[in-house]
Amino acid sequence: MKSYAVTVERVIDATPEQLYNVVTDMEEHRKILPGEFEALEVLQGGKGAGTVFRLSMNVMGNRSSLEMTIAEPEPGRVVEERDGKSGITTTWKLSPLEDGRRCHLRLTSVFPGKPGFAGLMERLTVPPVIRSIYKKELQNIQDYLTTGAVRGRK
Repeated sequence: MKSYAVTVERVIDATPEQLYNVVTDMEEHRKILPGEFEALEVLQGGKGAGTVFRLSMNVMGNRSSLEMTIAEPEPGRVVEERDGKSGITTTWKLSPLEDGRRCHLRLTSVFPGKPGFAGLMERLTVPPVIRSIYKKELQNIQDYLTTGAVRGRK
């Protein structure tokens, strides 16, 4: 079964520590989610490795939820969220810039592909939609860390 990935990236005007906190602290993370994400419910933990959360989404009228577990393969630099049931993995990679005054953020989700024609259609239609949602999320992070407000919520 072929998998496919969706990646977005941008420079965020915040320190890597501030950005890492927004990614790993679910109370903070909840504030930057675009409107397609309807709910984030913490099931275990709440910050960093070992945290388990349920993410409910409504994308183009299709409701779904994922139960993500956070790992920190490189604390302070790389965060992975994985849904064991679907096999979807999202990786946040932070790279400090300008002596730590700014940060490059790469957000990548890997989706297991379906076989056959359904899989082909999924690989053609899902990436642009997810990429658009993730770009809003990165803009929300930028807005939140620089102004304290997020305008990208529905």
